[in-house]
Amino acid sequence: MRNSKFRNESFAAKKSFKFGISILIFTFSILNLYGCATYPRRAEVKKPILPADKTFRIGKTDYVYLKDFCRFYDFVWDWDILGKKLVLYRNGFKINLALGSTVGLINEKRIDLKNKVQIYNNEIALPFGLAEEVSKILFPSLPAKLPTPSVYKIKCVVIDPGHGGKDPGAVGPAGLKEKEVVLDIAKRLKKYLEKMGLEVVLTRKEDKFVSLWRRVHLANTKKADLFISIHANSSRYREARGFEIYYLSDRMDDSSKALVQIENAALEFEEGFLSTENTALAATLWDIVQTQNRAQAMRLANHIASNVESFDWLDNRGIKGANFYVLKGANMPALLVETGFISNRIESRLLADPYYSQRIAEAIGKGIISYKEEYERTDGFSR
Repeated sequence: MRNSKFRNESFAAKKSFKFGISILIFTFSILNLYGCATYPRRAEVKKPILPADKTFRIGKTDYVYLKDFCRFYDFVWDWDILGKKLVLYRNGFKINLALGSTVGLINEKRIDLKNKVQIYNNEIALPFGLAEEVSKILFPSLPAKLPTPSVYKIKCVVIDPGHGGKDPGAVGPAGLKEKEVVLDIAKRLKKYLEKMGLEVVLTRKEDKFVSLWRRVHLANTKKADLFISIHANSSRYREARGFEIYYLSDRMDDSSKALVQIENAALEFEEGFLSTENTALAATLWDIVQTQNRAQAMRLANHIASNVESFDWLDNRGIKGANFYVLKGANMPALLVETGFISNRIESRLLADPYYSQRIAEAIGKGIISYKEEYERTDGFSR
């Protein structure tokens, strides 16, 4: 009798428990469907952005004045009138810009503004795209997603055959001209890289003069991932020989300074349209991204040099820094490659040999491909 009573009580308890669970499930279903004060449905968070009355148009582009931008986002700024550089500050936030540039840095990460910073009505005007980028960071609607390795790809390379046209470059003992040698190597390099799946653009395809700043401007316009300027070296010391690679730097040894004077001599052919302002602007553009790009340029140089070292008959003179004008202003890792000394009788004959040109082109190309593979494998070196 006692056991029967216990079983009845146990059954009633289980039935009551199941009924309670059913009530809870039903209640949460109703709350989830209609919402309630305790657990409201999550509303979409809008990104605060500058109001329309604070923007204006220059041509077909929306702009905002610096003062309005800083007031809205609570930034303070410093303006370097000589360097034409602008730095905006806020707690834990820093933006680097340059007058005339479409490139900037937000917390050391490069951004494409799509339109240039400029002076308008005697005030600094910023592309509205900057406001959109800042709003995404300051007022995210969803947690930011980390970029996947596929974001960081090397797709386009600009190859620059040095000199050309009225600028012959260095001339060898037998009359071989640098402009002819480097164009041949550049064309061979282009074919090699295209076979490897890259888009390749030459700054010149024939024997014509192209100003130094236009070469870099082309690379920036194409949004190239790499810029390689091909040259042949020259020295008063006729026994000098070998292969050298240069990245942009103000720190130079004596031999680098002498080479810079030779390569930068092409500025005399600019015919007056390269103003002092343009020269300063090119330096400013590079200054914005130099920390990031210089490190990557040096990595690229190491990859190329390691392939050249496989040639027993060619001396590797190393990787050096120099202040080459043609590298200034590049918005991507940029190198100047000296493929040999045209002033040396032995290397001058080698530079005139198609077999040598092909081997040099392939060595440079293999270095670019190995750099590409490392870069993409390591998420753009945590760019």
